[in-house]
Amino acid sequence: MFDKIITGFFVGILGTLWFFTRRCELPHKHTIIIYDMLGKQAKLDGLRTSFNTKIVAVSFAKHYTTVFPQYEFVLESSLPNIRRRFLVSQK
Repeated sequence: MFDKIITGFFVGILGTLWFFTRRCELPHKHTIIIYDMLGKQAKLDGLRTSFNTKIVAVSFAKHYTTVFPQYEFVLESSLPNIRRRFLVSQK
């Protein structure tokens, strides 16, 4: 009986920690990079290119592709500085 209580306690604690760490994830910055027909990076005035969520960035890139077929729109995402330092220190 005692071992089941201890196991339930640890499962509850670890489940709670997992739940709250998933909620506290830092957002990624997503940027749309524009390339012209020659493969050079271009800038079009009036277009939104910086986003907080990937779904919105992909949606805008698809819309821009239909509106401006002569350009290529590439999605780039960047890691937050905290994770980038962590990943570099692992190598």
